[in-house]
This record gives sequence, structure tokens and C-alpha cells, in this order.
Amino acid sequence: MYSEKFKQLFLYPKYCKDIEYTHTAEGFYPEHGDRVRIFLKIENYIVKDVAFKAVGCPRVIAASEAVCRLINGKHVDDIKSLNEEHVRDEMDFHDKTFTCINTPIETVKKAIAKLE
Repeated sequence: MYSEKFKQLFLYPKYCKDIEYTHTAEGFYPEHGDRVRIFLKIENYIVKDVAFKAVGCPRVIAASEAVCRLINGKHVDDIKSLNEEHVRDEMDFHDKTFTCINTPIETVKKAIAKLE
């Protein structure tokens, strides 16, 4: 069911760490009880560092790692267009019945909304 890339994201997340951050937000997926917190260090509207903490299913943890990989080093305007397909491609996980992977996407967007 899970691709090799998915397994690597879930088993060996490099962005599940502590960082000095300037922005943070928390997301919750009530159907499964998944919880994600995203930490961003933003300078001049560029994500200089990113981290996450997640509790929940393997899909939410892998999606959180994928989101961090996709946004690190990016301008916040580019992050606004981040969507489910980007994350699914990064995870190599295309089972659309699992919508919990949207939790870290929504959480990142909540964190950068504080800039406006």
C-alpha cells in the first residue's frame, strides 16, 4: 500500500526537530485524532527553516515531512499555492480516500497567514 518514498518520509523524518521559529500554528484532524504543529523561521518572507511535531497516523506524519520538504527555502507567496497534489506527489501516495494529509497543508497556511 505504501511506496518506498512514503516509508522513508514516515520512518526517517528529518524535519521532526526543534528549531528557533518566528511563526507557528497547529492543525487537528478530528476524524482520526491527528494533531500537527508546524514551526517556521521566516526572514524577508522566505522560509529559512521549518520543523514539525505530529501525533497520529503514518499518513499525517509522512505528509508533515513532505510539506516541510516542499516549503523549505521557499517564498511565502509560493507556499500559498501548495495543494494536496503537490504533497501526494512528494509522498508518492495517491490514495485519495485519505484526506488527513491536508492537515499539515492547512496548518502551514494558517502559520503564514499571520504575516498578512
